[in-house]
Amino acid sequence: MRRTKRSAGMTLHATPASSEPDKQPVAPRRLNAWAVGALAAAALSAVVGLGASPQGILGGNAQERWHDTPCPDGVTVPLVNASSRVLVTGGAGFIGMSLMASLGKRDARTRPAVVVGVDSFNDYYAPAMKRGRAARLKQEFGYDVVEADVCNTSVVDGLFERYTFTHVVHLAAQAGVRYSITHPMTYARNNLECVVSLLNYVAHRTPQPAYVYASSSSVYGLNKKIPFSELHAIDHPANLYGISKFAGEQIAAAYHNLHGLKSVRLRFFTVYGPWGRPDMAVSLFTSEIENGNTITLFNGGDMRRDFTYVDDVVRGVEFAMEYCADNAAVFNLGNSKPVQLGSVRCPHQKCLCRLRLRC
Repeated sequence: MRRTKRSAGMTLHATPASSEPDKQPVAPRRLNAWAVGALAAAALSAVVGLGASPQGILGGNAQERWHDTPCPDGVTVPLVNASSRVLVTGGAGFIGMSLMASLGKRDARTRPAVVVGVDSFNDYYAPAMKRGRAARLKQEFGYDVVEADVCNTSVVDGLFERYTFTHVVHLAAQAGVRYSITHPMTYARNNLECVVSLLNYVAHRTPQPAYVYASSSSVYGLNKKIPFSELHAIDHPANLYGISKFAGEQIAAAYHNLHGLKSVRLRFFTVYGPWGRPDMAVSLFTSEIENGNTITLFNGGDMRRDFTYVDDVVRGVEFAMEYCADNAAVFNLGNSKPVQLGSVRCPHQKCLCRLRLRC
């Protein structure tokens, strides 16, 4: 994975235009999920790009990547092809839906025979958006997203007995840094208990499926050394969310030691694009602009994010599904081109009129 960097301690604020005395209130206009994501993609298209390839994402000197030990000659993981059967947890999520759709668009030779999602459809953000994603997968590709908790081993067992999955991509998690401050036990259950439950089940399957897990750049916490590298020590935690994701990585390493489970962990960096999460920066920006509100960027807009387009993240996940690591490997999956928030450009002139910098 390409090394990435991101500034810590970024705070984003949106101030409604109606709060200013010289402007009349503007009635909010509803914007569908795909439109918000599409506007977000357009807003960043002028400043963000990632050329993903097997060499660019997984290539390079193995010794330069933390805990990456490629499998010895003759040891492989299943390729993703017409005989594959793929389970995607968090299938109604932003990246989960995008991954399932990408697999469904493959040609007859490389499109998996079975792709099934699992999702709890919780209310961290609007369940209607998640159900809209699931409906899209059913309509366009015939893929089902089963409504269930990943911690429910009877559901997981039933799906495995029916499909005998060759690949498991675990994207289900409780997201959000700020939410972890007020709902800590939600993270303990979803990002720890459910991770152990699924890992324990997968590790005891014969044969073991290829296992890919979503981690986060938040694991780097208060680390001031940039660019972030998988070689860096994770010893300055900033929040419970980041720690829960790092703990998931360590649990996977333990399962490799105990049961020989090969796995790949991917640390995502600020993913954006169509159907994106509404609580992410770019979606918030475009939604506020579309509703006639003003975006306020503090510190003169001098904050940086390593924005990564969702299609590039999906390609990285797909490469990781075929990558054989003789351990619990960890890779950064980001853009490597941090963007200053004050330089993000919009496709509509009204965006420029709504952007206000506050020092």
